[in-house]
Amino acid sequence: MKNVIGIITLSILLLPALLSAGETKPTMAPLCAGCHQPEAGVLMGTLDNISYKADTLQLDLVSHKEILRFDEKTRVKNVASLEELKTYKNRAFTVNFVMRKGDKLATAITRFDVLKALKPEEKIDKAGLKKLMAEKKNLVIVDARPLARYEEGQIPGAIVMPAAAFDKQIDKLPKDKATPLVFYCVGGCSSPLSGVKAKSLGYTDVKVYVGGMPDWVKSECTVVTPSYLKNALANGTPHVLIDTRSRAVAEQGHIAGALSLELEKARPSFPKQKNAPIIFYGDGSNQAAATVVGWGYTGVKVLPMTFAQWQAAGNPVTTGPLGATIAYTPKPKPGMVSPEEFTKLGTKIPADTVVIDVRLGDEFEAGHVKGASNFSLEDMAEHAAELPKGKKLVLYCDTGMRAEMAYFILKEKGYDAWFLDGTLKFKKDGSFGITAE
Repeated sequence: MKNVIGIITLSILLLPALLSAGETKPTMAPLCAGCHQPEAGVLMGTLDNISYKADTLQLDLVSHKEILRFDEKTRVKNVASLEELKTYKNRAFTVNFVMRKGDKLATAITRFDVLKALKPEEKIDKAGLKKLMAEKKNLVIVDARPLARYEEGQIPGAIVMPAAAFDKQIDKLPKDKATPLVFYCVGGCSSPLSGVKAKSLGYTDVKVYVGGMPDWVKSECTVVTPSYLKNALANGTPHVLIDTRSRAVAEQGHIAGALSLELEKARPSFPKQKNAPIIFYGDGSNQAAATVVGWGYTGVKVLPMTFAQWQAAGNPVTTGPLGATIAYTPKPKPGMVSPEEFTKLGTKIPADTVVIDVRLGDEFEAGHVKGASNFSLEDMAEHAAELPKGKKLVLYCDTGMRAEMAYFILKEKGYDAWFLDGTLKFKKDGSFGITAE
């Protein structure tokens, strides 16, 4: 318990202290440093990806990604089996490992189970949270995620107290220690840690929404801050912005880049990516947002201010006709090649480029991109030296998952690596189709 309620210090200041002997990078995510000390052969972070075909997982340590192998001898704790790990993406894990043939081989994978520090009655689900929101007017909902995540979408009415800075923001909590508090994060350790610390300060009615934001967005919209939208407009961050006022009113003045749509008619043009940021503002915005959430979108947000308030704050506005067509292109991850670029490689591979299929040999033989080489993710770390330096290496698999893991391995070794993040369907003649993720 002492570890759980230990002081969590600011992440940036701790990074230099997180280096193990012989390591050149932190061995744990910054938040973990509040309760844990670096150990040789131990990594702490969130599960980013896992491939059972390659027996490989990707751990996100914030400062960088770590790629580890696992096998039938790898032990798991606080999950039922290795197969169940895929249901815990973006959750926190400790991984014990040994070096074997150039790879980090996981010997034990342990899911952080801070929730054990809470009593059953201190945990709450979505239905319970919504009931409290309706019944308790003095309820304080606390978002324990980083500020940037809060700004791009939070549960309506929530305040932000990042777990890593909890002790420096205690003054945000109500003076009355009997005030009901509900903490949430991404379903990881941040909200339980904050909840335990709040109890240690004497708060008597503390609960943790265990499903957190991933659970909330399955059936509810979030609230976006004006600063997020303003920055998105300035930086060209991809999003869909919809003005729900009448077109005639909106043409007299609207937020730059906003669209005016009849939802049902426009539904076929909505982004294929279900997590695309779709922001509504204006009269009826909550109802419109609920409709789109019902279509299965998880990035639906409402701007909690009127157009007049947005304009009065000096934010960008314009007049005249609004767009009526959605054009959404997601921002690529670092190292990604676009489907269009990759399709060209299927026709002709330039002399300075090597296309590499990182799947297993039998998968490669069943169908692959014409002219591609087969170099599986399993062999990447140990045999990377066999790949040519000085050339552009474009990696692919069947879903993009293994290709992304291979990308991080090769970038670490100094290669000019790129990868396709998409689902590929192959034919024996080398032709293929791509469904972008």
